[in-house]
Amino acid sequence: MSAGGKVAIILGALVLVAALAVCAYGFVLMGGNAIYPNVYIAGISVGGLNREAALAAVRDEVTSRFTADTLTIVLPDQTVTIDSDASNIALNADEAVDAAMTYGRNRGPISAILTYRRAQTGRYDVNLTSSLDLDTEYIRSTLEQAAAKAEKELVQPSVTFDESTKTITVVTGSPKVSLDVDRLYDTVLARYDAGNFSDLNFDYDTTPCDAVDLQPYYDKYCTEMKDAYYDEEKHELVPEVKGFGFDLEYYTQQIAMADAGQTFTIQMKDMIPEVTLETLEKEYFSATLSKYDSPYVSNADRTKNLELACEAIDGTILNPGEIFSFNKVVGERTPEKGYRPATIYQAGGKSEAETGGGVCQVASTIYECVLYADLDVVERAPHMFTVTYVDMGQDATIYWGSLDFKFKNSTEHPIRIDASVSGGYVHIALVGTAEEKDYDHIKMTYTTLSTTPWKTVGVLSADAKDEDAFEVTMDAAGTTATDAQGNTYTVKSVLATAYTGSTVVTYRHFMDKDNNEISQEKVASSVYTKRDRKLLLEPLTVAPEIPEDANPDDYDENGNYIGDPSVDPTDPDNGDDDNTGYIDPNDPAFW
Repeated sequence: MSAGGKVAIILGALVLVAALAVCAYGFVLMGGNAIYPNVYIAGISVGGLNREAALAAVRDEVTSRFTADTLTIVLPDQTVTIDSDASNIALNADEAVDAAMTYGRNRGPISAILTYRRAQTGRYDVNLTSSLDLDTEYIRSTLEQAAAKAEKELVQPSVTFDESTKTITVVTGSPKVSLDVDRLYDTVLARYDAGNFSDLNFDYDTTPCDAVDLQPYYDKYCTEMKDAYYDEEKHELVPEVKGFGFDLEYYTQQIAMADAGQTFTIQMKDMIPEVTLETLEKEYFSATLSKYDSPYVSNADRTKNLELACEAIDGTILNPGEIFSFNKVVGERTPEKGYRPATIYQAGGKSEAETGGGVCQVASTIYECVLYADLDVVERAPHMFTVTYVDMGQDATIYWGSLDFKFKNSTEHPIRIDASVSGGYVHIALVGTAEEKDYDHIKMTYTTLSTTPWKTVGVLSADAKDEDAFEVTMDAAGTTATDAQGNTYTVKSVLATAYTGSTVVTYRHFMDKDNNEISQEKVASSVYTKRDRKLLLEPLTVAPEIPEDANPDDYDENGNYIGDPSVDPTDPDNGDDDNTGYIDPNDPAFW
């Protein structure tokens, strides 16, 4: 025999020996007189016990437990009790222990080994169904009585509508209710089988009734109410809209939670929104952020221009972050819009009438309000010369096509501009929402850094150029003027009033309620041009002196010689040898 054959015979023998050993171990387990480990009877551990010991451990305690405990079944609307006396519970301890003894021993040696290994790590409860002696007819009868008590037929809800009174009457329905006796019976037996006598909670089987749908009545008879709101696109507060009907969401929820057969009477009525225009106005445009009244001199044309500009601006609303442009809001000042000619400052320092003159005062008054409301200035330029209706450094000039005044609503709420003219004043107010701030009020001041004085100059014609002007001194009466050479002139009119040139810096001061300064900031620098007082002059004529021995009839009322018409006074041989235009009759040349 080869070596390989010998090895195969040896291995086969070893396998046979091992199999015989396993089978022998299995037969030992099958023939043992001890119950496998972790085996329980009605919750009592009998693992490792022989039959007698297991009977002793189980009989008294299990019998006592089953005959003393009561099983309580808790249903949604009733409680059912099955006590031990009424159910005639009895436990055959011998049958239960026999079942424990045969566990793992009735299917051969291999099965005995595998079951034993499982029993070492896992629990096994003996099925007591065959060992319990229950009065099943009593138990089922008790459960059927409970089912009859719980039984309810399906009732659908009803909804009626009274057109005359506009009322909806709802009677809630009830679901079909039944108790599954078979399933509950099996559950009860399983509890006895496991020795579990804790309360058994069990639900009914239900078939719900139809839900009440109020939506068709709402859609047909009701009008929806709407809250007042602020329309950012249109820049206006939109009033609330009253509704008619009922609160659909509220009644739908109440009916869904109601008991079966409950009646609801829903009366339709006027419905007021929670947010009204009145309540909204307490939030929007409820506070005056700043206001300023600038005085103006009565002039019909200029006053009309002020009124038209204010009418264009009045009621303008800026959303947070939006920019106000004077020229965009007011538009071009044209005769077609009713604007009239009034004095403005023009390039070169002239004051001349132009259509829309004077509206700079409206822009300046708004600028004053912007300064006191601490809003962001986007574009502003001072006038060429100082103005009288606001402090220096607090004016704003505008000119169509070139100069504009702009500011931004830097608050968190909309701002409205109120503008009007009355009683000799331009009235501007910025109205919005009061916001929390770390100061009580604002004070404005300015500091003059330098000045340039004006002087009085004269010109001999109204259209004379500036370089033709010469400095003069005017008398107190304002009727005559004298130049540096002593020449005297008659003042015919004042072509330009005087302005002192200035450079000023404007400051904003943040004050507390006791008027103490918290902080300050530089707002702007403004430069105003100097303008001289310009007079239209005419040389004052002085009559020539008439010789004492001359014939007065030879001179006119201004002292001019008129004696001999044949004499040419411009002829150099006529005696006017000094080129004064005056002929001396005593001059030999005259003769």
